[in-house]
Amino acid sequence: MKTVLLLALLLSAATALAADGSLPAPWKHQDLGTPTVPGTAAESHGVFTLLGTKDIWAAADGCQFMSQPAHGDFELVARVTAIDNPGGVAHAKASLCCRESLEPGSRQITVCVTAADGTQFLFRDKADDKSTHYVAAADAPKSVIPKAQFPCWLKLVRHVNDFSGYESLDGETWVLTGQVTMDLPADTSIGLAASSHKPEVLTKDTFDRVNVSAAPTTAPAKP
Repeated sequence: MKTVLLLALLLSAATALAADGSLPAPWKHQDLGTPTVPGTAAESHGVFTLLGTKDIWAAADGCQFMSQPAHGDFELVARVTAIDNPGGVAHAKASLCCRESLEPGSRQITVCVTAADGTQFLFRDKADDKSTHYVAAADAPKSVIPKAQFPCWLKLVRHVNDFSGYESLDGETWVLTGQVTMDLPADTSIGLAASSHKPEVLTKDTFDRVNVSAAPTTAPAKP
């Protein structure tokens, strides 16, 4: 009887752990800000599923953020396979982010894709201040993802204090989405984010082919 009970308890604990959406190290997740509806993140066979509310914009962010610590230069790549937005808000985001801290008003850099706006490069260069949308020069290459076309690829690169966002349809040919120079400290948090553009609605973003590596030793070309 004790053996059966012990096995039942172990099975229950394993089921709870799986349902908990545990992430492979060193990934961790949390909601930024104070969401009305809590978000979550989970991984299964290399597919990451994030559910989050609110937005990455204005003077303070709110989203579900799955992150790991980064030191110095990095290259973060992921393929966005879907944005499921039951609230019907076309500005829901699937994002790759680098943040100075996990505070809502932290300085940050984000490259994202939405159903309505295609790809965007967003940043906040002063804590608790307004966010900025990168505007490309008139002769810059046009977005290859003008509307959400899934799957699509996003990449965020840091080289010293230069941050560059890229987009791709195949993960091989990349187009610059935006670029900014920001004197962030060497230690930052990088990762994936899901935001619905509404405080009371969860949107579900799915990512795969997620990879973090050291950034190239050469600086990216300036647009």
